[in-house]
Amino acid sequence: NLADTAAAIKQLDLVITIDTVIAHLAGALGKPVWILLPFVSDWRWLTDREDSPWYPTMRLFRQSKSDNWQEVCTQISQTLSTLVTGEKISHPQTVVLTLNSNTKKSNNLKNSISEIMKIITIGWPLNPMTGWGIYGINLTLQLLQNPRYEPLLLIPPSIQPGILNPLHQALLNPAFDAQKNLQNQLKNHRGKKINLNLPTLQALGSNFSVSNNIVGTQNIGIIFSENTKFTSEQINRSKAYDLIITGSTWNTKILENNSIKPIQKVLQGIDQTIFHPAPKSNIFGDRFVVFSGGKLEYRKGQDIVIAAFKIFQRRYPEALLITAWHNFWPQFMVGIEQTGNVVGLPKISQNKRLQITEWLLENDIPSNAVIDVGPIPNYMVGQILREADVAVFTNRCEGGTNLVAMESLACGIPTIISANTGHLDIINNSHCYPLYNQKSVKPTPQFPGVDGWGESDVEEVVEMLEKVYFDREDAQLRSKTAVSFMQDLTWEKQIQRLLIILQNII
Repeated sequence: NLADTAAAIKQLDLVITIDTVIAHLAGALGKPVWILLPFVSDWRWLTDREDSPWYPTMRLFRQSKSDNWQEVCTQISQTLSTLVTGEKISHPQTVVLTLNSNTKKSNNLKNSISEIMKIITIGWPLNPMTGWGIYGINLTLQLLQNPRYEPLLLIPPSIQPGILNPLHQALLNPAFDAQKNLQNQLKNHRGKKINLNLPTLQALGSNFSVSNNIVGTQNIGIIFSENTKFTSEQINRSKAYDLIITGSTWNTKILENNSIKPIQKVLQGIDQTIFHPAPKSNIFGDRFVVFSGGKLEYRKGQDIVIAAFKIFQRRYPEALLITAWHNFWPQFMVGIEQTGNVVGLPKISQNKRLQITEWLLENDIPSNAVIDVGPIPNYMVGQILREADVAVFTNRCEGGTNLVAMESLACGIPTIISANTGHLDIINNSHCYPLYNQKSVKPTPQFPGVDGWGESDVEEVVEMLEKVYFDREDAQLRSKTAVSFMQDLTWEKQIQRLLIILQNII
């Protein structure tokens, strides 16, 4: 079993070996490999050339006469000295930066990208506390485990010390180091358009904009658009992409209705090592725990959760609401206070944390009936979810499939989900509690296009909470079905589905 050896080779910039097994493995992985050959060698290594017709990244160093290894070692030493007199060998320096039509930059180690090992660039920051960041972390981890691909991060990660799973940190460190090397190459070209000779994955906003000025040989956009109205300028902007990956069936239809193509759908995934059924700690005793997650904003519909929980808690005083509503972009909260379900908006403390408990107190929910966990890294969410008796997602719209709702289902938590937009890909009456009573939604300045969005009914939410409260046996049956359903939506499977699509264009 050479799996461990392959994993070690994958982290190297250059392999020098006399062992032909290692040489074959490194060549198959697309790693630059130099092999020391005796004067009389196996026929596969031929006799009249220094390269291999089978491995584009291989170079052959052969004895000119029997037992003369000193000559071979001297030749390798001289070649290696020549190679490293330039910049340090690293994956980012395999890219070619085209700053304009007359200026190109490349590294000393040419042909280090083979048709077997493909570098895929990722154009948004990794962050264990945001949806896009979690997507990027899991995409990068899956690429690192795939011998055919190598991730290259275009943007520095947005990760504070101590908030990333230490094992993931160790696995991702080589990718972070490679990103720093790339940044050193890019720092002198700020503000300029940069063309890379590599395929590029970009995170698209609802208007098809990106946060960087980098263009690849093939440009693939990934989008979770909640907007349903596109200007002609935005539609033209979408044509810059060789392919757009959508995060839901609803999202796909919205783009198709605007003649935006080509499009392929790939849903998000969950990490089963974090999100799985397990015993709760019962730290809340006999209290009935309701979980609600997602950044606080009009689109996520937490005002509906508040209105429903207020009614439910009055009927069942032991009810406890756990919120994970922190929003790094508080401007999107505007509009939630105009729905008639809540009064005002939460204040923001000096350390930039939303004052959720104080705001809920102003909305007649006792402070002892709520716990706000604030911003938390993704690897801690499973432990919190498993303390809940039920989770509620009254979102007015999801361009994707709602990562937190998926994680709740995977943990085996009875889950109430609004039956609209991207949620429709993950709901079923057999494994969750769909909110089918959906009314039309009023647009806001932040969300002018809301066709297909849904406004959940407060009374239906209360009804579903009571269903879970009184019929725990049915809740348990649905939860078991949900866990089975989510086993087909792991990050491993979803990234593999993405790569199957991408291999046809990169």
